[in-house]
Amino acid sequence: MTDSPSLFRADYPGHDTLPQQLADALEALEWLERFERPYLLARYQASLGELEVRLLGLKVETRAYRCRVDLGQARLRRGEALSPVALAAIERAVASELLAWQSIEADHNRVLARSKRHPGGRPPLDPERVSRCRAAWRRLACRLHPEIRPGEAFADRYWGKVQEAYRDMNADLLDALAPFIEREVSAPTPTPEETVRLAKLLEVRRKRLHSQEAQAPFTWADHLEDPDWIAEKRAGLMSEIEAESDTLATLVLTFAGMSAGASTAT
Repeated sequence: MTDSPSLFRADYPGHDTLPQQLADALEALEWLERFERPYLLARYQASLGELEVRLLGLKVETRAYRCRVDLGQARLRRGEALSPVALAAIERAVASELLAWQSIEADHNRVLARSKRHPGGRPPLDPERVSRCRAAWRRLACRLHPEIRPGEAFADRYWGKVQEAYRDMNADLLDALAPFIEREVSAPTPTPEETVRLAKLLEVRRKRLHSQEAQAPFTWADHLEDPDWIAEKRAGLMSEIEAESDTLATLVLTFAGMSAGASTAT
């Protein structure tokens, strides 16, 4: 049995505005992912990326030599000589062990290279144009977004154009599309069942938005404007690099001594 409209109005105050509220939340998520995330990551990489890549490279080398030492010591404990054949087997095992780490290192190098090509993170955006684009996206999302209007026939033809114009911050195109779409697609009038669905979806999207805003890189936004914070981070990374370099040197000498001892014994 369906509840009466009056009961739904009591359970969902502002239910008529749910499509717009959901559009606002969806646009906020879209803005974070399309613009803020790449911008903040590029800013972070421009300030600290080289040191982080350097530290990661040292960690990969340290892991490799720790693996060599562990495998070599295991063979010696079993009474096996570190012959050329044994050393070659160790190198094969190390290469297999490091594949995942080297992939991560390559990813970091690619990110750093991209940030160097675009050191500012994004071209300057005109605030008035941004405001127009964001407002137009929210208006059109109410009528075309698949989460708000599932099954809307016009969405297949026009939502992709809206997304492309938003991605390019093309306010003129969005302004041109808006009256046509608003004429062809009626404003949403949620049924009681749709009200329940939209309310649940709005809760999910708002939780995701709050979760995203509480995570890096979005929590770095203010810090990246603070020279003292950047200087402190750089100092911390330099300390880590120095400690990792010392660890690596110790492992290199240990493995060199094991290999030399094995050569003398043979």
